[in-house]
Amino acid sequence: MSTDQKSDHQTPSHFSAIVFCVGAMLCFHHAAAAESPLLRCEVSYAGSTHTLDTQISKQPYLATMHDIGGRFSFKAVMIGTRKKIDYIKLYAYLQGRELDTPIHQATYQKPILVGKRMKALTPFNHLYAGEVEREMQYQCFLGWHQK
Repeated sequence: MSTDQKSDHQTPSHFSAIVFCVGAMLCFHHAAAAESPLLRCEVSYAGSTHTLDTQISKQPYLATMHDIGGRFSFKAVMIGTRKKIDYIKLYAYLQGRELDTPIHQATYQKPILVGKRMKALTPFNHLYAGEVEREMQYQCFLGWHQK
């Protein structure tokens, strides 16, 4: 074959470059698919801090209620899909002997933007409740979580 003729055969280095590019695209797609929004709330009472992570869900009534020091309860709900958060709701309750009393509810509605890094979603909140005005504090952050 002369140097002026074109070959229908791919050179080994050209084939390797194609395989590398396809593999890199698959790895990038897999990494992007594994990311999901993460809501991280730091809740404090009586000198103890609880870090509560909440994943995206489609079922708000299945969200976990967390005990905070035997005095308060805290629940975070993040509803939507991996690509779009519809809303976030945060609930705080004062625990009672018979019944828990709601003391705080905050709602964040779309558009809710998720940054690459964790950023504050809420201010630093101070909640007071009960006969002796016990104090619970919380702040929540939102960002992408790599699984």
